[in-house]
Amino acid sequence: KQWYQRRVRAQREPRHYSEPVRMTASEALVETMARQGVEKCYGIVGSAFMDALDIFPEAGIRFVAVQHEQNAAHMADGYSRISGKHGVCTAQNGPGISNFVTGIAAAYWAHSPVIALTPEASTMTKGHGGFQEVDQLPLFEPITKYQGHVNNPARIAEITNHILSELHTIGE
Repeated sequence: KQWYQRRVRAQREPRHYSEPVRMTASEALVETMARQGVEKCYGIVGSAFMDALDIFPEAGIRFVAVQHEQNAAHMADGYSRISGKHGVCTAQNGPGISNFVTGIAAAYWAHSPVIALTPEASTMTKGHGGFQEVDQLPLFEPITKYQGHVNNPARIAEITNHILSELHTIGE
């Protein structure tokens, strides 16, 4: 509720702030997505995105649940082709991420502005063979225009904003 109240206040005030606004990483992610015009997000509900999903409705973002991550990627691709807006999809660790590959590749070759939000093991546990751990940056490198890696939650808004802005230049 506090985040929503800040958002309502912010809509009445100028978009620049004289002082920083304190928010959680999930709030910063959702606020950045909303300010960049994201209206829909396709995916499977999972623990990595629970906080963000809880505040999607207040930000005007509709979450469309799917049965398989590949469906989410293809739906985001189709949405972006039809609407000309960002297509956003989410997946969970391990097989959820690898299930994105075909759909993200199709979007890449069609020059569709699709963003895939994918979680990973925390920095301290990465590389220790954790449950369903996948080194995803190399996996997506040949089928993405740009990849943002958030290794510090304080930078999530900055990196998300850069990625969403970068998508506007696909096909140029």
